[in-house]
Amino acid sequence: MAARAVKGEPEFFGGYDGAARTICGFFKDTYAEEIPHEEMFPVRAVTFLFRRCDKPAHRDFLGAMLAPGIKRELLGDILVAEDYAVVFCHETAEDLIYHVDKVGRVGVKAERGVTKPLPEVKTKKIDASVSSLRLDCIVSAAANVSRERSAALIKAGQVNADFSPCLNVSAELSEGTIISVRGSGRYRLSEVSGETRRGRLRVVIEKFI
Repeated sequence: MAARAVKGEPEFFGGYDGAARTICGFFKDTYAEEIPHEEMFPVRAVTFLFRRCDKPAHRDFLGAMLAPGIKRELLGDILVAEDYAVVFCHETAEDLIYHVDKVGRVGVKAERGVTKPLPEVKTKKIDASVSSLRLDCIVSAAANVSRERSAALIKAGQVNADFSPCLNVSAELSEGTIISVRGSGRYRLSEVSGETRRGRLRVVIEKFI
């Protein structure tokens, strides 16, 4: 998703604190600086209800959202619980999403807004040591592949950093960066926790599951 730029330091909002897919806005030193993010950012949510026994997955919801022709960049996080899911989106996509009544083979009922407690975002913790915070090092540790394979994936356009393609194997990452590796999954560089005795960096990487 994308938003207009005004000036000042950027702020990011995706519908809730900790969202991975966000809109960037610039509000510093403007009247909007004191207005809640919920009112300023064009982010909306649709809650889908379904039977607990049906168990549609994240990929099923993503496919159902894209089927009517909604562009991927208009979709935010998709949080799935046992019998409901919350889909965040740009306001221009809200009506199309609201009229989705089937996800995969599962019938669903849509409600505007967040009408249930937000489902927990589940992650798996990966402790690793890397020689640097270069993109190829972090991808290697996250996806459990060699540095050579990591570099090949990056050069082939198979890796996104903060939802944008990154072809630079030596790009330096920072804490909080979201990395997507095609065929492997989505990760967050959660923490740089220190150095080993050999001078390597200790990092914590979260894999979204």
